Amino acid sequence: MKKTWYEIARYQDKAMDIEYELEIHKKLLDIFHIGDYYYYICNLFKVEFEFLSDNVKKVLKLNETSDFSVEYIFDNIHPGDKNRFIAFEQKVTSFFNGLSPDLVMKYKVSYDYRIKCSDGTYKWILQQVTTIQSDENGAVIRVLGVHTDVTHLKPDNIPSGLSFIGLDGAPSYINVAVDEVIDIPPEPMLLTIREKEILKLIVNGNTSNEIAAILFISKHTVDSHRKNILRKTNCRTNSELLFRAVTQNIL
Repeated sequence: MKKTWYEIARYQDKAMDIEYELEIHKKLLDIFHIGDYYYYICNLFKVEFEFLSDNVKKVLKLNETSDFSVEYIFDNIHPGDKNRFIAFEQKVTSFFNGLSPDLVMKYKVSYDYRIKCSDGTYKWILQQVTTIQSDENGAVIRVLGVHTDVTHLKPDNIPSGLSFIGLDGAPSYINVAVDEVIDIPPEPMLLTIREKEILKLIVNGNTSNEIAAILFISKHTVDSHRKNILRKTNCRTNSELLFRAVTQNIL
């Protein structure tokens, strides 16, 4: 599980010194909940909880909040749910690594599983997680998660599927199969008319010097436009730009 989370965070060995402030409006979490719950902030670079609400003791019957950790979750997932949990987390990693940086914070992940309480009983937990901090490349740094006790809604012990809930107008994907390939629509490209002209010429195979001559502008201006096009389309190379221009209909 840690290996999977390191992957979604694009883990680096060197320590990250990131100054970060977050205000949580606690009262909002009390509205519309379908059972007892606790919430947390998890740092995926460090794979540890930086904050955990005290209500975890009530939900999982723990003596102290310090008893709860990433290891506790994995060690206490019901044996019948553990493989599904791992497969879902791997799918989550694949999904988020395929998103553009602008879309990373526009999705909530939702699915459920059984977890063992300190008294040996199991509860169904609905896990809902959303990214609250990412870097400029879209690597997930911190997530806000809510675990809700939905045992009273699971008399048949049938698990719910994995869902990616779109926020702020992003499309949702409900009950996603682990082996399903999700076609994520690209963000609208805010290219200027001139940038589109240059991109069309790039696709046609023209060099920067040729583009400059065709549009009666300097090569330096063409190169500046090309850098802006790469940045706006989240492309690192010209080959990637050409591929996206053709396959995603940027023009």
